[in-house]
Amino acid sequence: MDASATDPAAALPVRPPAPARVPWRHSLRTRLMLWSMLTSTVLLVLVAALFYAAIRVAMIENAEDEVRSLAAQTSRSLAATMDSVQVSGRTLAASASGVGREPFNLRSLLMAVLLADPDIAGAMLIIEPGKLAADDPGFTWYIRRDGAGYAESSVEGLGYDDYRRMPWYVRTATTRAPWWSEPYANAATANRWFTTYNLPLRRPGDRDDAPAIGMVSVDVPVDRLRTIIQRDAGRAGMESWLVSPEGRLVAHPDPALALKASVAELVARHGRADLVPIADALARRMPAELVHDAPVGGRRFSVATPVGHGGWGHVLSVSESRILANLGRATLLVVLGGLLGVVLSVWAIRHYSRAIARPIEDLTDSAGHFAAGEFEYPLGHVARSDEVGVMARAFDNARGSIKRQIHEIAQMSAARQRLESELSIARDIQLAMLPPGRALAVDGARLDAQAQLEPAKAVGGDFYTFFERPAGTLWFVIGDVSDKGVPAALFMARAVTVLETAARLRGAPDAALVEASQRLVEGNDTCMFATVLCGVVDVATGELVMASAGHEPPVRLHADGRRELLPVESGPPLGFEPIAAFDCWRGRLEPGDALLAYTDGITEAFDAGNRAFGVERLLAALDPGDDAQALCARLVAAVHRFADGAPQSDDITVLALRRTGG
Repeated sequence: MDASATDPAAALPVRPPAPARVPWRHSLRTRLMLWSMLTSTVLLVLVAALFYAAIRVAMIENAEDEVRSLAAQTSRSLAATMDSVQVSGRTLAASASGVGREPFNLRSLLMAVLLADPDIAGAMLIIEPGKLAADDPGFTWYIRRDGAGYAESSVEGLGYDDYRRMPWYVRTATTRAPWWSEPYANAATANRWFTTYNLPLRRPGDRDDAPAIGMVSVDVPVDRLRTIIQRDAGRAGMESWLVSPEGRLVAHPDPALALKASVAELVARHGRADLVPIADALARRMPAELVHDAPVGGRRFSVATPVGHGGWGHVLSVSESRILANLGRATLLVVLGGLLGVVLSVWAIRHYSRAIARPIEDLTDSAGHFAAGEFEYPLGHVARSDEVGVMARAFDNARGSIKRQIHEIAQMSAARQRLESELSIARDIQLAMLPPGRALAVDGARLDAQAQLEPAKAVGGDFYTFFERPAGTLWFVIGDVSDKGVPAALFMARAVTVLETAARLRGAPDAALVEASQRLVEGNDTCMFATVLCGVVDVATGELVMASAGHEPPVRLHADGRRELLPVESGPPLGFEPIAAFDCWRGRLEPGDALLAYTDGITEAFDAGNRAFGVERLLAALDPGDDAQALCARLVAAVHRFADGAPQSDDITVLALRRTGG
């Protein structure tokens, strides 16, 4: 026998040696300083974070307001320039048809437009032949600024011999409204980028839907528009775009995109999906604001505004990192000042913590000796009236209590070991009561009987048995007591004895259950009960008779692979009251058939998700080709795989019969 079962001292852990004084790095004084420093640092970080967050929000809001204001201002400047050009164009169109057909007057009118509006770099007037009068030869002339002077030419001289077929002329002559062209550069503009405001020319007094007799266009240099948008945006460190009526990037900080790509291409080909709302707003001629994450440059705030009524658009954007460029420096100064305060605070705490922590260190030293079992070690500070004195007196009162508890724990440990030893012996005895597998052979037929039982606790309430009576027949019984543990094991032992005796006396399963129900009621003050399935098989013929007292229906495995639950009529469980009669089920085990009985520990096994194994999984786990022992082992293994480590909730028992030959 193990010496720890009889010697209480052997059941206790070995006492460690008395520790030395607590090292300084683990002392209360050090922790007090560290916690003070940590608390001060956390407060500093919180204050710095709040400061940073508040200033950050304010700076971003101010920057967004500035962007809105500057975007509106730039759009107004662009609109004013374009409106001035549009007024000059309308004035030229209104005057051209009323000054007569003299070329000198018409050229003077073109020159007057250039002199009157410095934003205009060139002007063109076309009057188709025969439109003002039948004998009118028409007029086509273009004048543009050329350095300090002016360059003049007929439209045909610019290479537009058949101007009436040119797309820009056709569009102007066939539409009622003036329009702005996309930026262009050619020999006529001296390879400078221009955008043109085009108006249809009509006779004086004609309505807007009257046929055009020609057209008027005035040219604006793209550089003039770029100067306007870059004037304020460049000073503020912002990005400014100018977008043409058809979505072309007329001005952009990236030279690879300016006048070479559209907003739609920027979104589709350059990975700028973040600009989709801006592109939609520009296409709809609507204002928009957007906070977005650009692939390069991080988070940005962009404002899109329409420019006038000509279809132009303006986008102003600023990077959040530029807005917050100075915020990090200011926050760092605040943090450095706070750290200096933390250092001064820790120094003061270290100075005063020594007097506070010394008594506690003495008590800690005494507690270390108490932990080593030295209960007579001197204990100071008992007479103090503060919290240290209360703690010292509590230690003093605890010493006697600890001694008594150590003795009681030793006794309880020895008793527990004896109980575990007795339960282990009881388990061995219980399992020894169960019969081993059987194999009967009669007239060329063979019946193999096997069973497997796994208690949920040290001992359990499930049981099974089989025996021959009379010769050539095999009785089998499987049952499940209503409880687990020791009470169920005792009732199980009684039930097995009663059932075997009843089977030998009565000869039929139903009569055996009637006899057992009367015997198990006697002296059953605990009201325990058992479900039972019993039956008898004739090995030679395969005749099978079964009766059930509240037990699970058995499974029949046919030789052709079919599986079915047998409809055995069930009566009440045994143990409640005497039962007058039970129904019998009669059938036959054909050669190659198998019968499998089980307890509810199989179907009510639960996994970690509280799902039950159930009848469907039971039927799926069975292989009709297995022998009796393999049937039991395969089903129990399937239950364990399903439970996957979840605690076993009930005893597990399986009994299998297989008939071959015959």
